[in-house]
Amino acid sequence: MNDLIVPIVTVVLSLISILSCGFVIYIYGRFRELRNDQFTIVLQIILFDLIYDLILFSDSIGYLFLRNSTFQLSEKPVLCQAQSFFSVYSVLSSTFWTSIIIHSLYISLRESEPNQYMQSYYPGLGYGIPLLISIIPIIIDAYGQYYPMPQTNCFFDIYNENMELYILVFFDIPIWTMFLYNIIVIILVIRRINQNSTINQSLYSLFMYPMILVICWIIPGFVNIIGVKSVIWKSINFGLGSLIGFFDAYWYCYTSLSDRLTFENGKMILRIKENAEEQELPKI
Repeated sequence: MNDLIVPIVTVVLSLISILSCGFVIYIYGRFRELRNDQFTIVLQIILFDLIYDLILFSDSIGYLFLRNSTFQLSEKPVLCQAQSFFSVYSVLSSTFWTSIIIHSLYISLRESEPNQYMQSYYPGLGYGIPLLISIIPIIIDAYGQYYPMPQTNCFFDIYNENMELYILVFFDIPIWTMFLYNIIVIILVIRRINQNSTINQSLYSLFMYPMILVICWIIPGFVNIIGVKSVIWKSINFGLGSLIGFFDAYWYCYTSLSDRLTFENGKMILRIKENAEEQELPKI
């Protein structure tokens, strides 16, 4: 029975995230008026969260049906490597895009210009760097079977003596680095606003974004380094990872969209603002 706790928790929570991310993607496609630069950057975060949550969901569903069979995903190297790669790549890309959205806010304040999503270095940072980090473990054969759902879950190979080191270098450290960068830039943003005597208390909610990284990735990373292997901890660990899509969708999108969308006659419509300044999606 203990082996069912983690997959059941993961199925339920990842499904919540999948629905949350899917709703944001639907809103982006449905309402052209909301497709400003900031929302376009946020969409990158949501898309990569969706990929990761879909992987967790399919792993867990597969394990529930295949746990008593002889199936082993690790015996299918191409599928195992692909799953491991996309798990790492989606998490790292989502994390890097959180730093890009914070950076774009700082640049727009410093230069008094609108955010420019297509600045040449944004795609390179958001797509390129995570891609390079995620490919290296393939080259050194670091990906493979992972617990606690070994039949269907591939990540870093539990049978590799350097597994902990690989997770630290190719997963934990990049996330920790982006967390520190986000904190530094947010402090700079608040200091600049305070210096200009235009204090907006809502900007202190920016600290919620790096807090999502702390809750979902950084605390679990430190606990895993300590070596806690209990079923309860694994349920919490995978559960928090499963909720990354929900947390990002809520804090990046729902709080901003709540005053723009409304239901009338059973249909979702965009509420018309009274002045031009209000026409844009609220910035973080």
